Amino acid sequence: MKLLKIIILSIIFAGTVFLLVAADRKLNQQVMEQPIIDLKVQDGISLLTEAELLRELYTLGLFRDGIKKIDLQTTAIEKYIEGMNEVLSADVYMELGTGWHIDLTTRRPVARVMANEIDDFYIDNNYELMRLSPYSKPKILAFTGLEQLMSDEVGYDELINNDSLKTKLKMDQIYRISAYVCNDAFYNAQIVQVHYTQSDQFVLIPRVGNHRIIFGAAESEEMVKDKFEKLTTFYDEVIPYEGWSRYESINLKFKDQIVAKKNK
Repeated sequence: MKLLKIIILSIIFAGTVFLLVAADRKLNQQVMEQPIIDLKVQDGISLLTEAELLRELYTLGLFRDGIKKIDLQTTAIEKYIEGMNEVLSADVYMELGTGWHIDLTTRRPVARVMANEIDDFYIDNNYELMRLSPYSKPKILAFTGLEQLMSDEVGYDELINNDSLKTKLKMDQIYRISAYVCNDAFYNAQIVQVHYTQSDQFVLIPRVGNHRIIFGAAESEEMVKDKFEKLTTFYDEVIPYEGWSRYESINLKFKDQIVAKKNK
């Protein structure tokens, strides 16, 4: 009797295993749908669209129409997307059935660095360098005149993993200015360009008004904040009475004072 019971249980177990294996094989042969893509952008700055991402996967053979579940390599897809210049983070996963998901967040460039000797590149809001995107050219605060600091021997590839070189070439100061501007609604609209000179260092070019804003150095977040607060005071207390075209330059380089030069 005991032996019979063991035989029956063994048959049931074997049958269960067979059914599970058969079900798994059936699932693996399912044809997958197109991915459900949840693409999050930061501050409305779009570097990549869902259609462009899907086209990349088709081109690289990571996805194709009629692909079976067993052939869909979600780990490889996730690794590729995370390595894309435009992407901050990605998560790729399958549902129990034929659906699968791509959740990703794109990076947020805050400054475009322009120098004659090298290709333009961005600095993002995490103080990481990134190449320009072939998919999108967003309007980002441009920094010009930096060829005075660089040479054709120093470019993106030399800068990207060299923090001391980034500091030497004032990438940290560019980041501080651009981060402040991007996080302030008024200055994000008002400041359209920053030009570097050896004498004045950073000079801000406003959208409204014919004046130059001689900003000087941006050696700390506190320094940047203090200078923009001085500029705000000038805009609030002087411009309403004098007008936007009255001044040639507004100099913020000196501590606790503003030096404004009127047009002749």
